[in-house]
Amino acid sequence: MATAPGLAQTATPPATPPVRSTQATRPLIVLHDAKPVADFAKPAAKPAQAATGTKSAATPATKPVAAPATKPATTPAAKPATRPAVPLTTALPVTPAATPAQLPPIPFNRAVVLLDPGHGGVDSGSHISDSIPEKDVTLTLAFKLRSLLTARGLSVTMTRDSDAATEPNSPNALTLDDRAGIANHAHPVACLLLHATAAGNGVHLYSSELDPTTGEPLANPWLTAQAPWVTQSQRLQKQLALALTRANVPLVLSRASVRPVDSLTCPALVVELAPEGTDLSSLTDADYQQRVAEAIATALVFWKNQAQPPDRLSATPAATSPTPAVQP
Repeated sequence: MATAPGLAQTATPPATPPVRSTQATRPLIVLHDAKPVADFAKPAAKPAQAATGTKSAATPATKPVAAPATKPATTPAAKPATRPAVPLTTALPVTPAATPAQLPPIPFNRAVVLLDPGHGGVDSGSHISDSIPEKDVTLTLAFKLRSLLTARGLSVTMTRDSDAATEPNSPNALTLDDRAGIANHAHPVACLLLHATAAGNGVHLYSSELDPTTGEPLANPWLTAQAPWVTQSQRLQKQLALALTRANVPLVLSRASVRPVDSLTCPALVVELAPEGTDLSSLTDADYQQRVAEAIATALVFWKNQAQPPDRLSATPAATSPTPAVQP
C-alpha cells in the first residue's frame, strides 16, 4: 500500500500474538471424596500493552507456583462401639444353659396300692421248709394287707389273688414284666413286692440299687424305669421302717435290684418276710403276720399324702435298649 510523502513512515507494529500461558495445565487434585480442588497457582492477569513503535519486551514467563503436596485424606479408624455403662445395681442378663423342658408329672392314684405276692402256680419260690413254700406265705400276707388297707379307705390292686399266677383271662403264666406292666398301668401310690425267706428275722425292706435321677423321661428304658422314683422309694422305705420299729418287728434296710422293681414307675419296695426269731414256722403264724401287716398299712395311710411324683422331661432322649420302654 503507498504512503503519502512527507509523512514519516511509521512501522505498523505487528499484531501482538496472543499471550499464551506458559503454565502447564495441571490435573485437578482429587481427594478421596472425589471433590475437585481449585487451581490456586494460576498467575494474575496483566493488562494488554499499548501499541507503540518499539517492540514490546517479551513478557517473561511466569513460573507457576507449585501446589503444596497434599496428603491423601485418611479416614479415622472407627472406634469400637461401646456399651452404655451399666449401674452396679443392675444385674446383667444371664443366658441360662439349655435344660430339658419340664412337663407336669403324670398324676398317680394316691388311694391305690399295688401288692405283688411273689411266685405262684408252678413257681413255688423258695422252700422255707418241707411244708412251707414261699408262694403261700406271700399270698397270705397280701390278703391280710388288702383287708387292712381297704378298711382304711385305700384301694388295692393285686397281681394275683389265687395260687395260680396267670395273665387275666389266659392260662399263660405271669412273667416279671407282666407284673411290672400291671403295676405301671395302675399308677399306684406304692408298689410292694412281697417275698419270704428263711434267712434272718423280722422284715427286710429293699429299695432299688439304681441311682436316682432328677426327672422322668417321656419314654423310660424298661430296665431302669425306677430311677426317677428311687428317691420316693427310699422315703417310703423310711416310712415303713418307722412303723415296723414301733411294732417291735426286727428290721433290715438295704438296696437290691430284685426284678421287677427296676421296671416300676411308682414308689416301690421289696418287702421280704423273715421268721420271728429262729422259728421258721412263725412265717405262717397269723398273729405275727397280722402285726407286720398292720404296721405296713398304718404307714401307707400316712404315705398317700406325702408321695410326690417326679417331673417329666420332654427333651431327655430315651436310651437305646432292646427292651420295651415304659409309655405314659
